[in-house]
Amino acid sequence: MSRIFTKNNIFLNEDLKTQDDVLRYVASKAQELQIGTKDVVYQAFKQREVAASTGMQDGIAMPHAISEEIKRAAVIYVGLEKPLNDWMTFDDTKVDKIIAMLVPSDGTKKHLEIISEFATSLVDEEKRKKLSKLNTVEAVYDFLKINEEE
Repeated sequence: MSRIFTKNNIFLNEDLKTQDDVLRYVASKAQELQIGTKDVVYQAFKQREVAASTGMQDGIAMPHAISEEIKRAAVIYVGLEKPLNDWMTFDDTKVDKIIAMLVPSDGTKKHLEIISEFATSLVDEEKRKKLSKLNTVEAVYDFLKINEEE
């Protein structure tokens, strides 16, 4: 059984300049991780961003893609070397932490619940601020703890 979030889904100190660069990068990683093809994932991200920005606060963005061509639910974390200027957030902070969520359109209720619970956990301001200080794959993985099996 695969897991929604593993250490292989964490990418740190990435040098990406724009929101579009990030979405393309995550889509490419999704393909490498055999979650879905980069074109499908990228288009699903773009479609979601048209509806409303997925920028949150304290430098966090949570783009998500839902598509029948996504093979399994997954979360990909990207930490940026430098914050982006072009991702709109609730508090006008620059995005430097991306938590991308990918869900098959026929995903089980459990997949959606796990991802929803995870997103809700980041409502806690102290948790968001602590995430900013983590700089190793192990620390990010242990902190986020999205380990429920499918």
